[in-house]
Amino acid sequence: MHTPTIVWDFNGTLLDDVRACLDALNSFLRARNLPQLSREDYRRRFGFPVADFYHALGMDFATPFDWESLGESFHMRYLFSPHLGLQPGAAETVRALHARGVRQGVLSALEQGLLEVQLAQFGLAGAMDFIRGSRNYEGASKEAAAAALRLRGADVVMIGDTLHDAEVARGQGWRCVLCSAGHQTPERLAAAGFPIVPTLRALDLDALLAPRAAAPATQGVMP
Repeated sequence: MHTPTIVWDFNGTLLDDVRACLDALNSFLRARNLPQLSREDYRRRFGFPVADFYHALGMDFATPFDWESLGESFHMRYLFSPHLGLQPGAAETVRALHARGVRQGVLSALEQGLLEVQLAQFGLAGAMDFIRGSRNYEGASKEAAAAALRLRGADVVMIGDTLHDAEVARGQGWRCVLCSAGHQTPERLAAAGFPIVPTLRALDLDALLAPRAAAPATQGVMP
């Protein structure tokens, strides 16, 4: 059996951008006289599709164009944030997997061009065998993009930070590990029933890469 392929989520998993996203979001909430969110409020409420999350906060959009325009505005604010950096252990883990010859890539809801730029900016692009982002800034589901990768079964491991990553993995029959340092709290992630790590430094690469047959997800925390 082959060594598993690693499918990385980007925002919140490899990239620590919670503060940058929260600052941009709160600027929009202030402009609309809506209550702002604390970091933990945000992590308790954030979800996909992002448009539904925004609607739940009281932000309404008269047309699809309004939502697309806000998405572009959000990312312009986000890009200039001083609070963008890799998650602890991200660079070391990606490079260690690359050194072992492991096939790995990124599956993200981030717009393709921006995803490629940020992966290059943070020195990760060269280690990736594939980079699959979105065609727009809307933050919609990644399920269709996951299916387009044509990677199925327990020889694939998704590493993400949201319940949506767990949904994507389960839909493709992939294994999954969730990191609770990103956009959702460990309490929310526990509902997915997949292993959870507090940071990427807690990943056990030997266990992660051990080939295995497909099995139902079980709740737990990797050592």
